[in-house]
Amino acid sequence: MTITTISTKRAVGYLRVSTPGQAGEQHSSLETQEAHVQSYCDRSDLTPVSTFVDVVSGRRDDRQEYRSMVEFVLQGGADVVVVQFLDRFGRNPREILQRYWELQDHGVQVVATDEDIREELLLLLKAGMAGAESRRTSERVRANMGRAVQKGVHAARAPYGLRKTYEGREVQWEIDPIEGPVVREMYRLAVDENVGYKSIADKLNERGHRSKEGRPFASYTIQRILRNEALMGTLAYGKRPRKGNPQEELITVPEFFPAILSKDEWDRLQQRLAIRRESSRGRAHSSTYLLGGIARCGNCGGPMSGKTGSMWRGKRYRNYYCSRAMRSREMCATYNGHAAQRLEEAVLDYLGQFSDPEKVREHMQAAKSRELGKKEAELKAANRSLSAIETQFMQHLDLLKRDVLSEGEFIKANEGLRTQKVELEGRKADLDAWLKQQQGRASAAERMPVAIRSFVEDFGRLDVRVQKARLQEILKAVVVGKDTLEVEFRA
Repeated sequence: MTITTISTKRAVGYLRVSTPGQAGEQHSSLETQEAHVQSYCDRSDLTPVSTFVDVVSGRRDDRQEYRSMVEFVLQGGADVVVVQFLDRFGRNPREILQRYWELQDHGVQVVATDEDIREELLLLLKAGMAGAESRRTSERVRANMGRAVQKGVHAARAPYGLRKTYEGREVQWEIDPIEGPVVREMYRLAVDENVGYKSIADKLNERGHRSKEGRPFASYTIQRILRNEALMGTLAYGKRPRKGNPQEELITVPEFFPAILSKDEWDRLQQRLAIRRESSRGRAHSSTYLLGGIARCGNCGGPMSGKTGSMWRGKRYRNYYCSRAMRSREMCATYNGHAAQRLEEAVLDYLGQFSDPEKVREHMQAAKSRELGKKEAELKAANRSLSAIETQFMQHLDLLKRDVLSEGEFIKANEGLRTQKVELEGRKADLDAWLKQQQGRASAAERMPVAIRSFVEDFGRLDVRVQKARLQEILKAVVVGKDTLEVEFRA
């Protein structure tokens, strides 16, 4: 007697919608997906063993049921994963591809009831389309919000310092009589006293001021308030774009709100905040050393830190040292120490010669000519490298089409290229920004002498933190050699 064993493959269904009751253009409601999966299993002689359902956006790779489904099949729970469309797997092309090939390597087949995904190139195309659809959805939502903003609609909560009033059904904006003065105080502390976010929050909390929600101020709350263009009357949408929302789609409506700060005050505030971001944790700004965060070692380029020595014959000595040389001679082998008073006086004397705009222009032009050639060469090299990466990718894609490379080899070959591309694009953006910045140097040559004269005249009457803040607005760096000084003005 011959015994015949009939082996039926086991299948799991994976269903996903972004929101309850979603149908979409492809009629992909949960009920429709389930019906298609069941019908496919019946036609293909597959035994359904389980169904996994997510009601969450496909852009999230941490979907609970999705992860449970993957773990279940990788542990041998099923032989086939059935979906209606490949985009049910998600909207992230990289995740789709990697998951598909991972399951394939474990002998698990992925099938779609309403489309053919057997060919690798079609899989790549579908994965790209899934990501593109997610971007198109975001773009549609963004476009609708953008049109509303352009019409003067502010859908979010009122910015700190401002409040809504109503004339009939028409919305009007006015400066909040309680919050408005608090914003002015934030500005004064940041710009005039050179105080950081945390210290501003602490000072306001001590005086009994509170945020819009009635809670004590935190540093990130102060940061958000002081970086909001609403303070100068501008309504902005898209300032912090999410994935798929490019920065160039920023929408602004000037003079939408009553201005708490003038345009000049806003610009000065943003310059002060940008300067503070150059030095971590605010140590350079709270230091009693005038050149802290400004002085750089002429030997290695590292920061020079102020250090107070021990008492000697009734006098305590204050000096600047290269911070790298202090840590290790391997980092900077040349001793570069200077008495604080002599170095600070030398910098102030040196600044005095730049009260003439022509002198400033000559200095800035010399500095620009030294750097410009170097930066332009770096930019050309970055562009050449990006072109080479694009050529390599197309070569790898051709090898994949001709089955010379497997899918796994294709991914591995391009992993390094993607990393290089991200780094090069970041460097290219920095270089482009630097070259654009040079366009502002002509106007800086006119402003700088006025700022220098004012600083030198007021210097003796200012607190050291304010002295430092004013000097940082004039100088980006002071490069200190053994017997030389070189200054870099802010553009």
